[in-house]
Amino acid sequence: MGLFSGFVKSLSKLSMIGRALMLPISLLPAAGLLLAFGDKFHLPLMMNAGGVIFDNLPMLFAIGSAVGLASESGIAALSAAVSVFVTNITIGTLLGITPEMAAQGGKYALVVGIPTLQMGVFGGLICGILAAWCYNRFHAMQLPEFLGFFSGKRFVAIATALLSFIMGLLLPYVWQHIQSGIDALSVVVNGDNQAASTFIFGLVERALIPLGLHHIWYPSFWYSFGDYTTAAGQVIHGDQTIWFKMLEEGVKSFSSDSYQDAGKFMQGEFPLMLFALPAACLAMYHEAQTANKKIAAGILFSAALTCFLTGITEPVEFTFIFVAPILYVFNAIMAGLAYMTMYLLHAHIAKSFSAGFIDYLSFGILPSFNGYQTNFISAVIVGIPMALIYYFTFRFVIRRFDVKTPDAPT
Repeated sequence: MGLFSGFVKSLSKLSMIGRALMLPISLLPAAGLLLAFGDKFHLPLMMNAGGVIFDNLPMLFAIGSAVGLASESGIAALSAAVSVFVTNITIGTLLGITPEMAAQGGKYALVVGIPTLQMGVFGGLICGILAAWCYNRFHAMQLPEFLGFFSGKRFVAIATALLSFIMGLLLPYVWQHIQSGIDALSVVVNGDNQAASTFIFGLVERALIPLGLHHIWYPSFWYSFGDYTTAAGQVIHGDQTIWFKMLEEGVKSFSSDSYQDAGKFMQGEFPLMLFALPAACLAMYHEAQTANKKIAAGILFSAALTCFLTGITEPVEFTFIFVAPILYVFNAIMAGLAYMTMYLLHAHIAKSFSAGFIDYLSFGILPSFNGYQTNFISAVIVGIPMALIYYFTFRFVIRRFDVKTPDAPT
């Protein structure tokens, strides 16, 4: 009984965090559409307007989680911003990370202009949680009279800064080991059993997205593993690079003596983005409280449209991965199965920006009219059953564990 009550309490805390993130999540569909269409139609103004939101997700998640967990306190929001600044500058200075290193991506990133470790939205989330804890713990604290000016709410930001400095000193030693382990795992996964490799690739990539660690995971598969020798004798490496070179050279089968089934580490996302995650949105809408269905519709349908058209999944996934860990695990496993099944069906579909309908049309459907064996219909064959599985699984889990859908008040 004690174990069960502890589990329920943990779910309740995760649910609180998830609800707190609804505000920043609500920004993502519009930002995603701006980013995707700006990229596709070469419109820098649109692309930059959307990109600035995604580039600063750690800060937005820090502020959103702090406000949601601290009774919408502006002091907590300010403290969350302080935490992001102090934590990341401490990490960057401690490790000697330069802007040039951050610009290369992978293990490093620029967070609000500060070169630091790549921690994705998770880095912002822990800063926001720390700020909320400091607010709840110290906002009524009274200091000695000669320090009275710093008492109460003024002390919250000070305490947050001090604790963020300590966190910035400790985090790198944990995070770097995690990054190195993921890097090593990617080498092990790329073995002879390509069906197993595609499954593990898809599962791990989807599981790492909330932590921002997928930026370390996929580049080796896209740009390093495997080789293809062009007609001119040039050796090309990486699944994505090879696919586009084969398209350029007219290799209709997307296979050669040295590299088979180009696209195998990209195409598994199409059933997920085009069918499964939009179906999850429909399930969450149907489980929403009747009085708040309009709120749910606004969030979920815009997220589903963004996911379908552009392949940007954060607006959908961030609505459930923090409030329902079981759905987070389910989503990762299903992504792995999608990758493996697409490989076994001999699909060869690539993506440039992300695996939405725009890329599906550009690199799946249209090339097939010129004789390329993309087997684009595989995404439909895999996607429709996945949509049904997602729909009924989400409805069951939401009811069984009382998962809070995006319509619920924060």
